Parts: sequence; structure tokens; C-alpha cells
Amino acid sequence: MTAARASQPDGHARAMAAIAPWYHLDFGAFDDDIPFYRELLLADDEPRLLELGAATGRVAIALASHARVTAVENSPAMLAVGGRRMTAAGVELLEADIRCLGGDLEPGRFTLAVFALSTFQHLLARGDQIAALRAAAAALAPGGRVVLDLTAPSPSDFESGAQPLSLEWVRTAPDGRVVTKLAAQEIRPGGCGIDAASPVADVTYIYDASASGGGVARSLARFPLRVGITAGEALGLLEAAGLRATACYGDYDLAPPGAGDRLILVAERC
Repeated sequence: MTAARASQPDGHARAMAAIAPWYHLDFGAFDDDIPFYRELLLADDEPRLLELGAATGRVAIALASHARVTAVENSPAMLAVGGRRMTAAGVELLEADIRCLGGDLEPGRFTLAVFALSTFQHLLARGDQIAALRAAAAALAPGGRVVLDLTAPSPSDFESGAQPLSLEWVRTAPDGRVVTKLAAQEIRPGGCGIDAASPVADVTYIYDASASGGGVARSLARFPLRVGITAGEALGLLEAAGLRATACYGDYDLAPPGAGDRLILVAERC
């Protein structure tokens, strides 16, 4: 199933296009969250998963053998890289904006909807955040749940200014090229157009890949990310979207919030 995409700023589309060829090399081996989602799915007799912001399909493909999965992604570049693998795994694809799904999804269809691995933090404005959560809530069957997986806030999220570029990894791509990833972020003064209590980081990713003849092919992506979302703020967003939090964890092993590097909330419709 394919739907028309909602428009996004050109800069965001360019950033996703730069990241897409390297997304699987960057995040594909990360599977710490998969057992957590699998346990939630297996609590239902007929599990149906909705992943909002699926990128190239890391979560959707891993869980396709445990549930009927629909993956929503707005980036054509991400779908060009991962769409064929998702379809081969039996995942239903929906090319759409998670803020305005409207009639693209049948209401009351899913037992679990997830915003995995900080995907939600690409939504900067409160109105966009609530719209995406309402879309997830509308898609839930009775008793269904939403999972919001965020990066835990840290003091540096509230300190304006640039952080130094750092080396994240050096890996070998499937085609044999050696790829180096560098990353940095800069906290915007004044936050998300509101105040410093709503911090936004301008994130830079640089992927340098060895090329024939000893040269280097560089991909650069720069995009904004909403950081510093606290448990209290997340609970308020869920409530505004008609959702009630039933659990809050600090990691995928169910540590209490503040004890890990994640902020993971599980919620159901009020």
C-alpha cells in the first residue's frame, strides 16, 4: 500500500538521502530493542505491529516473523534502500508522513505501534508530536499499546553551543569499502522557537568511504533533532494525544527511568 507523501523541508529530505545508503551499516546490527518489542507483541493472540518512521526496516524486518507488520516511512531514499527487503520479509509498506496519516490506515487495526530508537525526536514542534501520537492512537485496536523510545535527557542537551566532531566508528561495507562515521551536534540557542526548555540540536553526520584510486567519497547530513525530552514532558504529550502511560523504563531490560540511557514509555488509549 502506498500513499502520497506530505511535504517536508528540502533540508530534511537531503539529509535522509545522504544517510540512507549507510543507515543499515550504521544501525542494522543494533538489536537491543527487538526482544522488548517481541515480548509486547507475543502478549496478543493476533499481533499486528505498526512502526512509525521505519527507515530501511531494521525493526520491521526483525519482527515480521512474529506479527503482521506495517511500516510507515516518508523518505523515498530510505525506502529505495530498504523497501525491497521489507517487502520480501512480508512487511506492508506505507509511504506517508507520520504526522498526518489520516485515512491511510484503517482505525483500530494494530495491537502495538512503535516509535523506535529516537525516531519521535525528529518531530520538533509540540503540535507535530501530538499529531503523530494521535495517529498512532487512532490505529490501535482495543487494548493496543504505543511505545515511545527516546534518548534519555542529559545536562548537555540544555547547554547552547557546538560540541566537537567525534569519531563514532570505522566499518567495512558489504562492497568492501572502509567507511568512517564522524558526528557532532550543536544546541540551538532558544530551543524550539519557544525557550531553552525545548532544546533542539543541529546534528551533523559525516560518512567517509574509501574509493577506488585511494580517494574518499564523503556524504554529509545535517538535520535538527529534538533533545532533552524529560519523562514529565513525554507524559504530557501522551496525555494530550489521548494516551495514558502504563510503564516507563530507562532501558530495554526494564530498568527504572534515569538508570539507563533511554526513556521508554508504554501507553494505551484513555
